[in-house]
Amino acid sequence: MKFKAKTVLAKLETEYGVDAGPINTDGVQTKNLQINPYTGNTISRDLDRETLGAQEQINVNPHVEVSFDVELAGSGTAGTAPAFGSLLRACGFSETINDLTDVTYTPKSDGFESVTLYYLQRNDAGGFQQQAVTGCRGSVSFNVDRSGMPVMSFTFLGFYEKPTDVAAITVDRSAFIDPVYVSKDNTTLTFGAYAAKASAFSVDISNETSMRSVTGARYVNIADRAPSGQTTIDAPALATKDFYALVESHDGTTTEAVTLTHGTLAGNIVEIKAPSAQFTTLSHTDSDGELAYQLGMSFLPLNGNDEIVLTFK
Repeated sequence: MKFKAKTVLAKLETEYGVDAGPINTDGVQTKNLQINPYTGNTISRDLDRETLGAQEQINVNPHVEVSFDVELAGSGTAGTAPAFGSLLRACGFSETINDLTDVTYTPKSDGFESVTLYYLQRNDAGGFQQQAVTGCRGSVSFNVDRSGMPVMSFTFLGFYEKPTDVAAITVDRSAFIDPVYVSKDNTTLTFGAYAAKASAFSVDISNETSMRSVTGARYVNIADRAPSGQTTIDAPALATKDFYALVESHDGTTTEAVTLTHGTLAGNIVEIKAPSAQFTTLSHTDSDGELAYQLGMSFLPLNGNDEIVLTFK
């Protein structure tokens, strides 16, 4: 089997951990698709024996890890959820659709949803080796770097099932539209009212996930989150924007709204907004000979479950 001949299908589950049965139209347009097909916590019985030697290892919590990148773009129609909406929902986001206007995603603290993933590896018989991974929940990060395509990086945990051979299908990824590259014309990054000259911007939702196994229950647990971010911007004059005043925390803290808007055409405009960002670090770096600030940020709740607001419009 060829290593690169692989793809993944994803479908939202209606009942946790029950195979949602993704079909060919549930294909995900991925990059850097990786799977750890069998992992978990192992124990040894450590039995007393009259001879030396290793003892059997027993996996007491078998599960699967899947990760991949997806380009960040809209659906092509304002008010229609993007093709990767189910993946965001499985990363602890709630989805709100405003017909003909926009679709928003905000983090939530309970009622987490899940997806079934089918990992498909082309086999030598012309079909696929398929591993169904149910009960998947995970985390996501966003990377928006100059002169590149913005991407989301997903990581998921799910229940282990042994792969099986299945017939070939034609995977349909047509719901995924082309993104636009990061540039002066396509992208803006603001801190309050100040529009920055940015060369990099990232957000990590940082969900704390684990495969929790106790008597009577086994599930992927999202225990907490601590969204954070990084950005590299050309250093402005202090009179224009004083980032030192924002980062100082020895005599009180200050927060600022941070908004990244990417895209210009309706149906392919993405907004990432943090209404209450605390700047935690500031360092100097060289950006093409210009002095730049590398800023670390912690995204705080304003009213609760609103540290990050994703809007597709």
